[in-house]
Amino acid sequence: MLPDDLDLDILAADWVWETDAGLRLTGVRGRYAALTGAAEPLGRPWPGLDPWPGFDGDPEDDAPLRSPIPFRDVIRPHRHRDGRTRWFRFGGAPLLAADGTVTGWRGIGAELSGPAAAECEQTRRLEEQSRRLEEQARRLDEQARRFEAVVANLPLGVSLFDADLRLVAHNDRLRDIFGLPQELLRPGTPLECMIRTSAGAGNYPHLNPDEAWDYVSARIAQRVRLQRERHLPDGVLLKTTIAPLPDGGTLVVHEDATDRARADARLAEQNRWLDHALTHMSHGLVLFDADHRITVVNRQFLDLYGLSPETVLPGITAEELIHRRTEAGNFPGLRPEEAWLQVSERLATRARYRLDQTLTDGRVIAVTYAPTPEGGFVTVHEDVTAAKRAEAQIVHMARHDALTGLPNRALLHEGLAEALAQAPGSGGATAVLCLDLDRFKTVNDTLGHAVGDKLLREVTARLAAAIRDEAGLATLARLGGDEFALVLRPTSRFRAGRLAGRLIEAVGRDYEIDGQRVAVGLSVGIALTPTDGQDPEGLLRAADMALYRAKAEGRSVHRFFEPAMDAAIQTRRSVELDLRAALAEQQFALAFQPFLDLATNRIAGFEALVRWHHPVRGVVSPAAFVPIAEETGMIVPLGEWVLRQACREAARWPASLRVSVNLSPVQFRSGDIDATVIAALRDAGLDPHRLELEITEGVLLQDNASTLAILHRLKRLGVRIAMDDFGTGYSSLGYLRAFPFDKIKIDRAFVADLAVRPDALAIVRAVTTLADSLDMTTTAEGVETEEQLAHLREAGCTEVQGYLISRPVPSEAVAPMLTEDGIVQPSPTAFSPSGSARGREAEPGIQSRRR
Repeated sequence: MLPDDLDLDILAADWVWETDAGLRLTGVRGRYAALTGAAEPLGRPWPGLDPWPGFDGDPEDDAPLRSPIPFRDVIRPHRHRDGRTRWFRFGGAPLLAADGTVTGWRGIGAELSGPAAAECEQTRRLEEQSRRLEEQARRLDEQARRFEAVVANLPLGVSLFDADLRLVAHNDRLRDIFGLPQELLRPGTPLECMIRTSAGAGNYPHLNPDEAWDYVSARIAQRVRLQRERHLPDGVLLKTTIAPLPDGGTLVVHEDATDRARADARLAEQNRWLDHALTHMSHGLVLFDADHRITVVNRQFLDLYGLSPETVLPGITAEELIHRRTEAGNFPGLRPEEAWLQVSERLATRARYRLDQTLTDGRVIAVTYAPTPEGGFVTVHEDVTAAKRAEAQIVHMARHDALTGLPNRALLHEGLAEALAQAPGSGGATAVLCLDLDRFKTVNDTLGHAVGDKLLREVTARLAAAIRDEAGLATLARLGGDEFALVLRPTSRFRAGRLAGRLIEAVGRDYEIDGQRVAVGLSVGIALTPTDGQDPEGLLRAADMALYRAKAEGRSVHRFFEPAMDAAIQTRRSVELDLRAALAEQQFALAFQPFLDLATNRIAGFEALVRWHHPVRGVVSPAAFVPIAEETGMIVPLGEWVLRQACREAARWPASLRVSVNLSPVQFRSGDIDATVIAALRDAGLDPHRLELEITEGVLLQDNASTLAILHRLKRLGVRIAMDDFGTGYSSLGYLRAFPFDKIKIDRAFVADLAVRPDALAIVRAVTTLADSLDMTTTAEGVETEEQLAHLREAGCTEVQGYLISRPVPSEAVAPMLTEDGIVQPSPTAFSPSGSARGREAEPGIQSRRR
């Protein structure tokens, strides 16, 4: 386990590391490779970083791990593959065995950024500059020692003269510097002679021999130590020192100062670069010496705090600086003495720290303090106001919906948990309302997502307005898509239901968006504490179940949670799981129900109906599993199996018989149902004219243009298309104009009322007349009595289907139903009470996979 203080930092860590007892890395998890540009350092010594060229420290120094004490804030450099130096902060804790021995270490690593990284980089540059200067000094010292060891090769030209200015001694370097002849440099040679000869050789630019001698003799006559620099004709900068000796003699030393002058020039240039960097860096910087006096301060620091250069000068103390900053309003609410007390306590720790200070004008300044080796310290100041605002915006975005600005699911959970924690002492119940828009997908699909987004914002405004005057605390959130949730407390069942009604009414009013009238509805599910749940997950789940019931019972209504809903959901989940197994284990079979041609009294074909033979439940009604198969998408593989199996069975029947197969709207969403039909026909070897596909208007509702294109391709192939459940929808007549169907199937609801309601017969007559005018056949479903059959013959119906003709039968029972000429052989049981509505209720399964 990491120590407590490191546990807090782990949220800001970039990677987690672990070592063995030998302090070699055994695991690295996180962004190590992304931040360092290197492969994972498994097997390398901790912490697995590479230094910059010339770095004289050890980035893999394991000193923090040598003592079994947790550590943090260890800074190490790393040379990234892109050439930049990056800095990382480490913390860790030992892994201890049962006997207390250290078996390894585990900790975190994080990249330093902002002022901390800038400070480290500045320190690195200063250290690198210092290292170069130290190297230069070392070389000079080494050269000096060599000169002392080998006097004959001194780099200085040395000459000694007596009181009469006659040469006493010299070294060879003197001759080399001035190019004087050897015979001139004999002891006793007058200095005047040497100066005139040297001037004649050009060693005193712009002076003739007489002028040169006058100049030198006058300086020596002063009998004081003098130094002078001049350039020789070959460009050498010569530094000459004239030193009078106690005995009246004179020592003259000539030094080649060219290299030193160049080094001084380079150092001056580096200082100018440093001054330039301090002047133009974006951070404020102040450097203090061991006495806490300012040695360096840049303009950015002064501008950051509104200080004048005249009041903040090198030499003033840190205490004086804090006093002047307090007077400028940099420490809101504190007197100068109080501000200095806080600062001095932090300085006394001599520990690096970083803190954020808020100024009176609202700006936030990040201050980083770091001690220096010589006892002083440096502070770096950065305006992080924009960054703080961005962080606050990010936090807000993480907990709010970007489109509507409402709290999102995470914030809703937090608010609901807080409400439930306070509920016992606040009185009243807490209600959770799950809201879902009706027909929103249609708006999105037909008018586009831009209109959908605008609609969601207007819906949000209406919901917010509807709950504005609600007593208590109401929290509205968007869960995603067209789903919303509302937490209301304290409240009651009556008030929650009344509010749900207001919300449904408010959302249900028409909208005007981009010049188009848009209509949607709202369904609401409600759960209340403590009966429906006592935690956020339970309440939301209960409200969602109630919403599911509201959707199932007509939409634009609200429903309260009931325990039976949970049982229904569990049953549905059980059926879904069994259905997946049934697809894999082929537990399905087909039954076939004939439809009779009334003109010839012959069987015209059979409708294929799916049956599920569950190993435990027995025969499962299609009403119990087809809707679930459609919701989960399992209807696609199941429907393909039905289609292929039906075509294979029909291929064994007489060529005059057709097979009818129902298609679900879900099967059309993939856009390749026509390819599935063609493959089924080809594999079975069935003539396309013998296949009849039944669809409801729900198929055309989802994507009219695309679906019509698929149906036209199938019809050109020869496949017959029938509209099932005709008359039960609101737009069937419009679809008869949009597509030339081959058949209309009259719903069993009209057939059942033929003997008791005259309007039912009128509707059937109207449908058969319409179909005849459009060159379509009609099939009446659910025919169970001779009276119904007679009415249908009289109304001009083309075909009939129902228990009066035959129940659905297994595939092996199809052949015995036919004579050689295909005339049906009805049995006495076909007209018995088993063919009544009571018999239909006892029949396992239903006539269609959709009904």
